[in-house]
Amino acid sequence: LLNFLLWVCRSLHLVGIVIWLGGLMFQSAVLQPVVQGDSDIGGAFVRKVNRRFIGFIWMSVWTMVISGVIMMLLSSRFIVFQFNDRWSVILGIKELLFVLMILYAVGYARMLKYLESPSSNGGFNEKAELYRHRVDQFRRMNIVLGIVALFLGAALSVYA
Repeated sequence: LLNFLLWVCRSLHLVGIVIWLGGLMFQSAVLQPVVQGDSDIGGAFVRKVNRRFIGFIWMSVWTMVISGVIMMLLSSRFIVFQFNDRWSVILGIKELLFVLMILYAVGYARMLKYLESPSSNGGFNEKAELYRHRVDQFRRMNIVLGIVALFLGAALSVYA
């Protein structure tokens, strides 16, 4: 039963990672270049995609939090706030990166909400341009942090 629970948690954890990172990579590598290169596709389309994706981000975050905590608590190596070996240190760094990713996701969601407000949609607005630039930066930072966290997750399995 314990092995099955760990398998379910690992699977859900991976699904959450794929949804979050995959979505961010899709937006950066496919959606943004297409929208920037095609004037027929308006900002309304991008706002709809972003609004829909935010829900998937939070679903992924909660999936990863719950599955990660269960996996951590079921591990015989986990001792709260003790970093005696490489596994514990790597886990601590991975958790720190995850918290940073959540903070960037909160900023990302808040900036998208601002960009949807009526004041930012009409005409040129310097603050809206800055927020669009920050949204792109936050997306890229989340991708980099997520990839590093993936490598740390692989390191955890090596030291397990």
